[in-house]
Amino acid sequence: MFDRFTEVVSLVLGALAVAYLVYEIDRRQRKLHDLWDVLDGEDAILTNTLEDMVESGELVPYAGATLA
Repeated sequence: MFDRFTEVVSLVLGALAVAYLVYEIDRRQRKLHDLWDVLDGEDAILTNTLEDMVESGELVPYAGATLA
């Protein structure tokens, strides 16, 4: 019975360790995302499409008030 108990404890501790690693990786990714405002896949595609439209002349960059 003692062997089975230690197996269960080892399994639970292993699961907790993996869960913590997943949590920590996700937390660091969110922190970097907030810090650098990284574009995800869909935003990157949209940005590239808009840049291509400006280069081809379909869109004209806004020349009004600046953001700075």
